[in-house]
Amino acid sequence: MNSKKTSDILDSIVSQYQDRLFRFAFMRIGTREAAEDIVQDVFLRLYRSMSDGKRIQNHEYFLLRSVSNACIDHLRRKKPPSLRLEEIGDVPDIQDRDIDEEFRRVKQMLDGLPFEQAETVRLKCYDELTFSQIAELQSIPEATVKSRYRYAIQYIRKKLNQ
Repeated sequence: MNSKKTSDILDSIVSQYQDRLFRFAFMRIGTREAAEDIVQDVFLRLYRSMSDGKRIQNHEYFLLRSVSNACIDHLRRKKPPSLRLEEIGDVPDIQDRDIDEEFRRVKQMLDGLPFEQAETVRLKCYDELTFSQIAELQSIPEATVKSRYRYAIQYIRKKLNQ
């Protein structure tokens, strides 16, 4: 594939998926800079694969899987700092403030859950994936995804009722 055509296709893919992938990464990492870096690295890998002539059947699956794996690697390398809400300073940009507040609410709700259950809830509720898409993304049976989701929702309901 020539570089002009590859670049045009990549521009289209970036336009279509960039915001979703950023939110996907941010909800797992919690910092804007790390989420942006992860998404940029994934797009760079996609570009290199396309330039090398590799055919990617499902760009959305490739991108989600790559971002998910990159987030897991990032969290393994660096344990995210835990701050109390009172310690977090003002965020100057309204969009940043909204996404930071959303991250804090979701994180607080999912604290206490095993990672696999919390990730399943994020993928289902926040990223709006189906159980079968989540199963494919995580390479696990759909029944496992459903049970993780059910246990997580039971835990969240119990927490909310207390």
